[in-house]
Amino acid sequence: MPHIVLRLGFACLLGSALLGCSQGVKKITVNGTVTYKGQPLESGILQFVGADGAYSAAVVQPGGKFIMTDVVPGDIKVGVQSSPGGSGSSDPKAAAAPKGPTPATIPEKYRNPETSGLKYTVTPSTDTLEIKLD
Repeated sequence: MPHIVLRLGFACLLGSALLGCSQGVKKITVNGTVTYKGQPLESGILQFVGADGAYSAAVVQPGGKFIMTDVVPGDIKVGVQSSPGGSGSSDPKAAAAPKGPTPATIPEKYRNPETSGLKYTVTPSTDTLEIKLD
C-alpha cells in the first residue's frame, strides 16, 4: 500500500511539473530609445521589473537605443542609470585626449524602478518603447 501512495504522489508531482513547464510565459524582445530632457541618453543601464518580479536589463547604446531581451509581457517598472564619465585610463596621454560627449547625469530617482515613476505596459505586439526622462 505505501508503494502505491508513493507512486501516485510521484506521478502527480511529475504531471504538475510537466504541465507547469509547458505553459510558461513567452518572453519577448523590446527595442526602443531613452531620452533625458528631450536628448538621447548616450550610455547607461536600463532595467525592467515586471509585476511578478521578472527582471531584465540592457545597455543603453549611443543615440539612446536599447534592445531588451527576455521581457515578460505585462506591466513593468523601469529604472535607468547613467554611466560614469571619464576615460577610465591612467595613461596621461589618454586622459588629455579629447573625449566624446559627457554622459548626462540623470536624477537619482530614476535609478530604482520602484521610485522612478516610469511605468509601461508591454505586449507581444509592442514593437518599440520610448522612455522619456524629464
